[in-house]
Amino acid sequence: PLFSPPAVPRAAVADKTPLIKVCGVTTAADATQAAAAGATYVGMILAPKGKRHISLEVAAEVAAAARAGGAIPVGVFVDESAEEIKAACAAVGIDHAQLHGDGSRRALTDLPLSIKAIYVVNATAEGAIVTPMPGDEEALMKQRKEELSGEKGWKAAVDWVHGPRRTIDWLLVDGESAGSGQAFDWANLKVPRGCSRKGWILAGGLTPENVSEAIMTARPTAVDVASGVTMEGGVMKDPVKVEAFVANVAAAATKLV
Repeated sequence: PLFSPPAVPRAAVADKTPLIKVCGVTTAADATQAAAAGATYVGMILAPKGKRHISLEVAAEVAAAARAGGAIPVGVFVDESAEEIKAACAAVGIDHAQLHGDGSRRALTDLPLSIKAIYVVNATAEGAIVTPMPGDEEALMKQRKEELSGEKGWKAAVDWVHGPRRTIDWLLVDGESAGSGQAFDWANLKVPRGCSRKGWILAGGLTPENVSEAIMTARPTAVDVASGVTMEGGVMKDPVKVEAFVANVAAAATKLV
């Protein structure tokens, strides 16, 4: 597998079943239903653009409903700075931030490790990742070795822990136009090994109808769905579609070897 099994809060994923993130949730009722159906993560669009954007006040209600149902609430950001992301997370009462655009990705190094980061990269229709990864790990390790070998190596070790953010918790691979609901070639997708702490999330055009094939082909650690489980209009979640999505994820997992 691409990654070692993630440390996750839900006992239900002790097997090979990918975790599920239901994103673009706009109401507490939808969060409750998604969590009850089996979602591990419930995503809320906190960036000001987009038809699924919600205010911080509503997001706090959605987050509380998600937690009450046993799911983890996630705030989705696009162009926000590190300070704006930290302030929004504090206001909503969440500790997971999805960095969906260039601005929020640049903010990674200034986010505290207390905020779990889901770093979004984009893949072309052919499955080629075109977004820069969050850091040059080889260069960072060389820098750390040099700092630790100096006279003040002990101080360097402390600075390394409390200094700029260097790691992400999840890598999320979306289509080239992130959030568009467009799928891409899963068979050609090559996700870098070891680039995140917990694994990688497949997103982009997933539906109850195609999620099993996506899992069998790409073998992600988790899957992300938004427009694929909405009612007509593309905002409110359809409980029947959410439950079908969860069931088909579980069905696919039974076929993984």
